[in-house]
Amino acid sequence: MQVCFDLPHLYYLPQYAPVITELLRRGVDCRVVSYRSGNEGPIQVAVERLGLGVDWVSDESAAHTEYRRSAPDWLVCGNSFRGIADLGTSTRTALLFHGSGTGVKVASLTPSLGDFHVRFVSGPGRMPIFRELYPTTELCEVGFAKLDPLCTPEGLDSVRMNLDSLGLDPAKPTLLYAPTFYPSSIENMRQDFPEEAADFNVLMKAHDFSLNKSRYKHQRAKLERYSKASNVYLARDEEYSLIPFLATADVMATDTSSSIFECASIDKPVLTCDFVRLRWNYRGPWRYRLRRRLDPSTKHYLEVAEGVKRAKDLVPRVRAHVENPSLLHDVRKRYAHELMGPLDGKASVRIANYLQGMDLQAPATA
Repeated sequence: MQVCFDLPHLYYLPQYAPVITELLRRGVDCRVVSYRSGNEGPIQVAVERLGLGVDWVSDESAAHTEYRRSAPDWLVCGNSFRGIADLGTSTRTALLFHGSGTGVKVASLTPSLGDFHVRFVSGPGRMPIFRELYPTTELCEVGFAKLDPLCTPEGLDSVRMNLDSLGLDPAKPTLLYAPTFYPSSIENMRQDFPEEAADFNVLMKAHDFSLNKSRYKHQRAKLERYSKASNVYLARDEEYSLIPFLATADVMATDTSSSIFECASIDKPVLTCDFVRLRWNYRGPWRYRLRRRLDPSTKHYLEVAEGVKRAKDLVPRVRAHVENPSLLHDVRKRYAHELMGPLDGKASVRIANYLQGMDLQAPATA
């Protein structure tokens, strides 16, 4: 059996990686196909660390041609894929959405996501909506593969970062700032943010687009300026996964990102930076574009995080949660299973079982 993983962006890989590792352990032939963008190096390095090479194509159209030619048994995608319905009868298709499927944006509800044979779903909370939107797609509740490394018997210690090696102080509490690219809080963060947070280590894990797309070069410049402070570490391109950062941090601040729910599900405090910067064509009479971009059906889940309206209030509220991490614990606990399903470290095992035609709960095979 051959399983092919479509990788247009590096930030899809953390969701794929546990599944690829499990399939390789079972002796399954896996391939990764990625698209040339001028920033191939980090993708090449990251995939090679999993024990695979990368088959490069120019764009989605070329990927489609390659999948028709090679006819893998399974094609796994992290988002919609044009032409997926005409790949041929020998290839079955699976959606392993790159976010939690419970993000704050409507991307997880795109109509074309119903073109897959099966969609792997993390927890039961979104099942009613998915069933209504995608009546012809099989929905398979498996958990959230990306979190598997945090839910093994070894737990957080197995992936926790060494703060000393990053030039940070292990005696200080650690804040993870993980903004997305749009709508983002980066532009409205205070210029002296590192100084305000001087009694914290600050790990900054920006979206791949913020670091590598020319459109967001102003975001990159601001983050790089922050990184010059002695208490700040900015993740490099090859540090593509949020998982080690989640394992290391005591508290996380983010904005319009599904990482809200990833962090909350492992019962760590989360704050949302609600002071995002909107483009001019998303303001005033065009604000409906923002509403259209965000998913109102997930609004109640945001109770797992404390919203911070003003940038000047962020560090004081971070301090409050570090001093009392049980704040919002009950809410996080209430929604963890609903959002992410079983947090037993075996989501990738269940996905591999499904792809191999086995019962989801069958013991892992060698």
